[in-house]
Amino acid sequence: MGELVVLNFKAADGKFDALADMFRAVLGDTRSYDGCIKVDVYEDRGSSTITLVEEWESLSHQRIYLGWRIETGIQEVTKDILEGGFDNGVTVHTWGSKKDY
Repeated sequence: MGELVVLNFKAADGKFDALADMFRAVLGDTRSYDGCIKVDVYEDRGSSTITLVEEWESLSHQRIYLGWRIETGIQEVTKDILEGGFDNGVTVHTWGSKKDY
């Protein structure tokens, strides 16, 4: 069973479409990254938020992936399209392993 990670990305004023375009361009790489089981995308235009619901083989896989994204410049790419930049415009929640009770 996979590990669930939910990320909320808050677009800067007037940048919602740019944020959505950025995800369209990069999520293929995310979905094919080692350990990624799936990524679902949810848009809330009212709050200018895009939510990614990711399932990973392990949280370690997701952390390695995030490190790769940071190394390849995601903070620079998103600095003008996220409210407060990457460090302040993203919230992350991890829920651990899915169980079949």
